[in-house]
Amino acid sequence: MRFIYNVTNTTKFLNQISEELGYQITGPTESVGWVNEAEFRGTLELVWTCVFTLFACLWASLHLNIPGPDDTECTKYLRKLKWTFLAATFPEVVVSVAFVNWWDTRRDVAMMKEHGFNWDKKLCAFVRMGGVWLRGKPGSESATDASLANQEKTKGTPLICTETDILRTLIQSRILDEDCLTRRVIDEKSKSDWVVKLIACWQALYFGIQCIGRWGSGLPLTALELSTVVFTTYALALYLLWWHKPVDVAMPVVFDVSQQALDHVWRHHDLSAPRSPWWTESFAWNNLKDTTSIEIRRIPNSFSSTGGLRRDICLYPMLLSSFLFSGLHFLAWNFDFPTKVEQDLWRLSCIIMAAEPPLSTLLYILGSRRQWFRLDFLLNGVWLISMILYVAARFYLIVEVFVCLRVMPAGCYQTVDWIGSIPHIG
Repeated sequence: MRFIYNVTNTTKFLNQISEELGYQITGPTESVGWVNEAEFRGTLELVWTCVFTLFACLWASLHLNIPGPDDTECTKYLRKLKWTFLAATFPEVVVSVAFVNWWDTRRDVAMMKEHGFNWDKKLCAFVRMGGVWLRGKPGSESATDASLANQEKTKGTPLICTETDILRTLIQSRILDEDCLTRRVIDEKSKSDWVVKLIACWQALYFGIQCIGRWGSGLPLTALELSTVVFTTYALALYLLWWHKPVDVAMPVVFDVSQQALDHVWRHHDLSAPRSPWWTESFAWNNLKDTTSIEIRRIPNSFSSTGGLRRDICLYPMLLSSFLFSGLHFLAWNFDFPTKVEQDLWRLSCIIMAAEPPLSTLLYILGSRRQWFRLDFLLNGVWLISMILYVAARFYLIVEVFVCLRVMPAGCYQTVDWIGSIPHIG
């Protein structure tokens, strides 16, 4: 809060200087509908700036897992577009996925250090995102009769090594060299588009300066601008949680090992036991559970294989993200809306979104206790109704930020000249 206070005072100081230099606040002075661009910003510029900033920040912040070998460029593009849409509608879900990735990586780093391996977060994150495949050498003999039935299916077939612990076992068994995986190898495979990230970060910085500058000048913000600030905040959270995770890796590192090495993996690691977080359990594991008889092609982005991951670890980021989302939208409580009904619906939607996470947590706690088993059907019914209301409230906010532009206070289109002199896209 002190940071915002200091920035606001700085903005007021800049406004005073701009007035002395001849800069002015320009724009219409009455309530208006659609505003064409002239000497001040128009409706189209407002919408374009917000949508571009939102899409660029969310798109650049996504660090998805390695695609499957059969995925086309169109498939990879549509998958990232799907996750961008999810981040633009339910960002708390994507933040929770990123948090679990971060938590898993920290556990892997600690585990590797316990066994004498100086691996950092980037190496562990690369392995966890499906970056290392094991491929049985054709013609190698199996060490055990138990694996003979699957030898034809594993021979020459990539098998995703999803856990750092598996790679550690292979290194300690001298099946793989200790320096088989390095940061240099990962950096060569990572296609980090710094141009896109630079544009996204600069646009987000400009957008933040613009909003704070308008606030310091006494000009109103639109609900669309406030919502864009909210989603930009979530994009920043994704950047921080995925800071060490390689981005846009097209192909994994493939190690050719003997069939005996694959048998060693089967003996020492139970790859058929589901160990995914509570909220991805049915979604992710159905595609991975039968690893002894099918080819593993890709690690789903919502999948986590960390054993012993407590459900409350997954709940914490979900609750915090949901509270943050609803709390920031509460800032528009007294915004001017075209009608009183729309304003009341906005306020009601914020209340519903703030109340649903603790309600779901309470229902989860009650459902896990034996004395409440007889009311399980009732608890599920209450949870279902609360989720329907939550989704309806969320989509109302998303739609309303555009619908309310039909009638807005004139101050929303007034501009401070010195802000417009900052290079930006919009």
